[in-house]
Amino acid sequence: MSPQHHALKATFSYQNAGFQSDTNDRKSQYRRTVSYDGYYILEQEQNSKSSSLSSSPIAHVSIPIPDLRVPTIDHNIKNGRQRFRWNLIFNVLVWIICPLPLWLPFLSNQVAIFFLPSIQCVFVFIWFIITLLAARNAFIIFRNRNQDYSLLLSTEDRNKIRHLVVISCYKEPLELIKRSIDTLAVQSEVNRISMVISFEERTPDVHNKCQILQNYYIQAGFRDLIFTIHPYGLSNEIPGKCSNANYAIRTAIKQLKLDENNNDDYILITTCDADSQFHRHYIAALTYQYIKDNYPALTTIYQPPLFYNWNLDASSCFTRITGLLRSTLMLGALIPFSINTMSIFSFSLSLAKAGNFVHPAYQMDDIICLIRWMGVTHRRLSIHMVLTPVISGPTCGRTIEYEFMEWVRQARRWTIGAAEVFHYFMIKSRRIPFLTSLSWSITFLIYYGVLLCSSGLYSLTYFIAMEFLLNEIPTYVVYTMYILILIQMLSFSIAFIIDIFICRLLNIDECIFILRNFFHFLMTPFVLIGYSFVEFYALHEVMIRGKKVCKHGASNKNMLQ
Repeated sequence: MSPQHHALKATFSYQNAGFQSDTNDRKSQYRRTVSYDGYYILEQEQNSKSSSLSSSPIAHVSIPIPDLRVPTIDHNIKNGRQRFRWNLIFNVLVWIICPLPLWLPFLSNQVAIFFLPSIQCVFVFIWFIITLLAARNAFIIFRNRNQDYSLLLSTEDRNKIRHLVVISCYKEPLELIKRSIDTLAVQSEVNRISMVISFEERTPDVHNKCQILQNYYIQAGFRDLIFTIHPYGLSNEIPGKCSNANYAIRTAIKQLKLDENNNDDYILITTCDADSQFHRHYIAALTYQYIKDNYPALTTIYQPPLFYNWNLDASSCFTRITGLLRSTLMLGALIPFSINTMSIFSFSLSLAKAGNFVHPAYQMDDIICLIRWMGVTHRRLSIHMVLTPVISGPTCGRTIEYEFMEWVRQARRWTIGAAEVFHYFMIKSRRIPFLTSLSWSITFLIYYGVLLCSSGLYSLTYFIAMEFLLNEIPTYVVYTMYILILIQMLSFSIAFIIDIFICRLLNIDECIFILRNFFHFLMTPFVLIGYSFVEFYALHEVMIRGKKVCKHGASNKNMLQ
């Protein structure tokens, strides 16, 4: 393999980390600079007092970065031009559910008195079940917090599985990217990782950034260190993580000549964002789980539980509440019901090849991969939880106003992406067995169309109806309404309780005064209603403008440094 595409296979000694060098005398001493267990950020100890990233201790090593700007892959992607788009089902659901309490009392007061609380009972019941499942999975994670999965792997198992980790970058600060890669450089199975750092061609000063990172990580112990630069403006692509990850995975496979091997089932690919901090045993835990599941190469995708406690205590109430609820929904809904993966997930090379990798014309790589690969495997793929959590960056901004605008922009993007990939699923559903297609589509619609987009607005209109529109409400119905409010708030409280234990698990020192935490708890329903208003707007925007609005806007991560 050419030196352009292969890192030096030299590992190095970590102070207090239990690693030993197994090659030449190029040893670099590293120290931990983050205090929470498992998430070790490395800084190289230098004799000089200067801590500039550009003053790399191995700057004398120069490996040219390949110029990958010329596209070499024909994606054979077709543009969808259907007049009817299936995302309109989301709009229909919203318009059926949300205004119902505002007009049903005028049709029949007696029917509305019993029918409207029944619908609210269903929403509260769904939330309660999700939070109970989330609490269960959080307990499982907490129970396995001290497990060293590398000790559970035999030498044969360790040598059998190989990992390709792809981190997609754009305009994120270099220090932020470095902090994320550092958590991969201290993996207990680092020598099994082929590290792929993928930039966009329009990234400012992209080649210099690649050179800096190359110099810094050339001796980090990765099996391979590869840089790709995704060309801008390829046909049938939109800018974003989908097209970036698709290009990076294909290029890395070609450079490492993995397509010439017959062991695709033993190569696991992990895609992640530039603001991802992995537990040091993530790769070992993933390997262990994959082997324990008997190598389900074409049937299973692996998802680590994501927590957004990266400066989360410094965030506003709407950002923090959204982050806590997103983690809860992942633990209690997305993973248990195999609805979809999110942001960071792992899969076999066999599945990637069978599914033609990542669709570059969509913005939601996590959902689109699941849908696309169900079409080729002709079955509903399972999502298994990796028992080591990953920290991801929440939305952020320089001021509370900018943070709110970022929060709205991301909520809008997530909603548009979910609606658009549902249209893609319906177009491709003929390739999936009917019962499989039906079960997943119903689950997806209930989660996104009913729970996220409709339940918050329905709660608002239901309250208005109970207070102003309904007449002669029986006392037991009023008491039922209060009980539902208590159960709903109990469900939200579980998300805050999980956050307390997760912070202890990760040993993150968050400064949240009890009164501020209680205020956030009380604001949870109002944040959900505000989120629903953004989703309502986004659904109608994509209904009117179509695929033109389905673009990936990179999140602002400057405040995560």
